[in-house]
Amino acid sequence: MKKLWALVLALFTLAGCAEMSSAEQTLSLELTGEMLFSGANTLSMQANTSAISLAEGLNIEAEKLVSVGVLEAIIELDAEQKQITESLLLQIVSDQEEMTTIGTLSPLPEGNAFSLNLANEMDLLPYLKDEGTTWVLDLNLSEDYMGEMIVPAELNLVINYQE
Repeated sequence: MKKLWALVLALFTLAGCAEMSSAEQTLSLELTGEMLFSGANTLSMQANTSAISLAEGLNIEAEKLVSVGVLEAIIELDAEQKQITESLLLQIVSDQEEMTTIGTLSPLPEGNAFSLNLANEMDLLPYLKDEGTTWVLDLNLSEDYMGEMIVPAELNLVINYQE
């Protein structure tokens, strides 16, 4: 349903302005944290993608970017991580922008790859314009995890831009 909403929003935006286009790109994340204890924990990653790099991928100038939405957010846990993880909350924050939720999932279904329930409205563009952007994955653990936890994630983005 959230995917459909993002696509409808993108199409509505395109219909309102004849010189608008959209494209999809996939963004890979690797969120990490160490010495995690039973209860709420945070993994994080400094953003390695910027508005400029997204624009370059589309062969346009960064000033032509209008918005960046999320069509899908997938978190992968290995068997050991899955066994002790009760919930997932993916967020983004930057030096200039407040923390906002991208998606959540609780409880976790069977399997090791989880498609998050996306927030209704979000625009990542202001975050991707800020050099101090951090991806944040909050997870609730049922027991301690003393080593380094590395959790890959994949975001399928819709990028709206002016031609």
